[in-house]
Amino acid sequence: MSSFIGTDWTLSLLHSGSYLNIDDILASNERTSCRIRVPLPSLAPLLLSDIKDKAFSGGTNDGCRASDDVPAGKRIELPVWLAIAVGSGRRQILNIDLPPIYRDAFTEVFEADPCVVDLKRKGSMYYMLLCNLLTSGHAKVPQIVATGTKVFQSRLKMIMDASLNASRQDNLSSTSK
Repeated sequence: MSSFIGTDWTLSLLHSGSYLNIDDILASNERTSCRIRVPLPSLAPLLLSDIKDKAFSGGTNDGCRASDDVPAGKRIELPVWLAIAVGSGRRQILNIDLPPIYRDAFTEVFEADPCVVDLKRKGSMYYMLLCNLLTSGHAKVPQIVATGTKVFQSRLKMIMDASLNASRQDNLSSTSK
């Protein structure tokens, strides 16, 4: 296992969206769980502290302490953009877990009927976040892409059917999901 200090730290921000697109910023800012693979010295105050506790309390820090190290195997939550930038490629400093909307429980529901899940409530940036996860290198990316494609096609078909075969009644309740 490589050490943290001996790692190449050229930051590669693989990006699928536009830098100034607010939807892309919101989608990639969603937090996901990660497991650290190598010890990270002196980063515990940055990654693990709450602002309420002692982040900016007045105290002296006389060098690096052992408690400031983040041990290997620790679970943390990071924004998707940061987790992909640090966890993919050659470095492999952390293992990225999929956000909850892409896990097996939701995949089974999407396979049964994609129109059942309220994406506005459960995953408002479902498709944009899926585009960001394409570069993560996660083993389940092909499966979630296939599921996302099926979800999009089924939902689009339902909306198109509702719009083309509209009667005098209001169909907003079925198309608002």
